[in-house]
Amino acid sequence: MPAVPDHPVSAMADDAAALPSWCIDANGLRTALSTGPARDWMVEVIEETGSTNADLTQACRTADWSEQARVRVAYRQTAGRGRQGRPWQGQAGLTFSVAMPLALAPAQLSGLSLAVGLALAEALEDCDAALGARVGLKWPNDLQIDGRKLAGILIESVPAGPRRVWAVIGIGLNLVRDARMEAALGRELAGVAEALPGFLPSRDPTRILGAVLDRLAAMRLAFLETGFAPMAPRWSARDAFRDEPVRLLHDGALLAEGLARGVDGDGHLLLETAEGLQRIASGEVSLRGAAA
Repeated sequence: MPAVPDHPVSAMADDAAALPSWCIDANGLRTALSTGPARDWMVEVIEETGSTNADLTQACRTADWSEQARVRVAYRQTAGRGRQGRPWQGQAGLTFSVAMPLALAPAQLSGLSLAVGLALAEALEDCDAALGARVGLKWPNDLQIDGRKLAGILIESVPAGPRRVWAVIGIGLNLVRDARMEAALGRELAGVAEALPGFLPSRDPTRILGAVLDRLAAMRLAFLETGFAPMAPRWSARDAFRDEPVRLLHDGALLAEGLARGVDGDGHLLLETAEGLQRIASGEVSLRGAAA
């Protein structure tokens, strides 16, 4: 059952006029989850924290193993982290983490970040078909609209015994575009509001969160049974860089370049190069369009 603050919280506490307020409706979320695969998940919504991923990672280290996932949503994160340890603050978006129990060995988690991204994209399509049609996937863990970042995913794992692991999945989904964040990053971002007609901050974050949690719960069951491989064709169909020239970078250094040809059943990027088709594991590699 969701535990939710009893009043809306501004998406940007120090400049409330800059962005619309948004809130999670506890009753609406409870209803949305009541019959779906995430109905038994523990959901907590808080006003502010340093990092929801850090909160759940610490909780998983001391928690007894359970088949019940835990969700922690924060209206504001002050010490969030992106890939490669980059600092990140959630202000204009739906920012949350899921501690997902998986009865798998760590080596069997290959492709999980892609499976999460696919679930997130399909959840947005559940909310609105036109919105879903505009969302593309960027390997290995971003969502885009028209080449602009819409969402990011960060996964950390906490061992819980033989063939047992908590996957702590952090998700930041831009609800609106944040001009100050765009200025700080030096690039444009995307937001759900621009692609979802009639977006209401008082309503739509709740139904989006409900749809995402149900899709993640369904993905979890499928991943436990068959891994990422059956999802690979669906991911490749949404690949924002499919058949386009791309460059792979590590700490700014060029590692490889070629044509993106989708992904394989392990979540590896298929890169067609002058030397032939290569399978690239994600690690800390960043993908860019060749023009960038």
